[in-house]
Amino acid sequence: MTTALLEQSSTGAESPSRAPVMRLSRAEHERLRRRHARRRALSAYVFLLPNAVFFLAFLVLPIGFLFVLTFHNGGIITPARFVGMENWQRAWSDDLLRTTIRNTVYYCLLAIPSVFVIGMVLALCLQRIPKGSGPFRSVFYVPTLTPYVLAALIWLFVVQRDFGALNVFLGLLGIPPQNWLGNPRLVMPSIAMLEVWRGVGFWTLLFLAALLALPTELFQAATIDGASGWQQFRHITLPLMRPTLFFAVVMATIWNLQLFDSVSILTDGGPSNASATVVWYIYKAMFQFNDKTGFAAVLSFVLLLFILMLTLVEIRLLRKRT
Repeated sequence: MTTALLEQSSTGAESPSRAPVMRLSRAEHERLRRRHARRRALSAYVFLLPNAVFFLAFLVLPIGFLFVLTFHNGGIITPARFVGMENWQRAWSDDLLRTTIRNTVYYCLLAIPSVFVIGMVLALCLQRIPKGSGPFRSVFYVPTLTPYVLAALIWLFVVQRDFGALNVFLGLLGIPPQNWLGNPRLVMPSIAMLEVWRGVGFWTLLFLAALLALPTELFQAATIDGASGWQQFRHITLPLMRPTLFFAVVMATIWNLQLFDSVSILTDGGPSNASATVVWYIYKAMFQFNDKTGFAAVLSFVLLLFILMLTLVEIRLLRKRT
């Protein structure tokens, strides 16, 4: 009996080590993998839900309401009434809308390349300063922090016809004074100069941050190989800064197509609508034209589609080059 107990105890002690290993079939393994993937996806959806609700409430629904509003008039003081395609037909045949689109595009062609070139030059200069560049960065960024109204009033004194600083400087060079805000050919370049002065600080710091993040080993190797500064900038700096430049081009286009404050403060669209922009026209149609809220909605929707299409074209072209 003792021998039987010993054999039984030894058999029981060895049984755990001889337990069969659980093996899953391919179907069970695939089922468990899918279950795990669903759990991970569910957790991702839970974290994305607040952003989705915010996106739906503050972007999709307002755009949908804006589109519905394009088929109505009134709605602020008088009750809204359905007018069908009347607002769209008016926008299609409106000469002032085409003028504002042309002025806005012309302004963007003036301001965006200028602010990028000046910002890049200043960023390269600040990069060359090993220590003590903080005060210069602050000075360059001060115009960006200046409120629109104050910046416009400052610029009004700069371009004033009789005693403006710009005309005084031109007088020292023997050039007669110019009516910067009263000449249809000069008004939009004048506003572009103001916006470049206000925005150059932001783009300078953005480009400087991208320059400081570049690996120095590549430039050291290029210097040893005898590459000039221009060759290093063209073949090393610009290719490595393409993501930053990609962001800059897209965002600058979106922001500058919405020009309004400077036009409203300095010229109110004049002279002869030479400085009228799309957003300025939307404001006029919404708050100063009688019962034209639907037409203002059409103008807003046209601007939205224009910005969207232009941004998509830029993204497609820049991605190909990148």
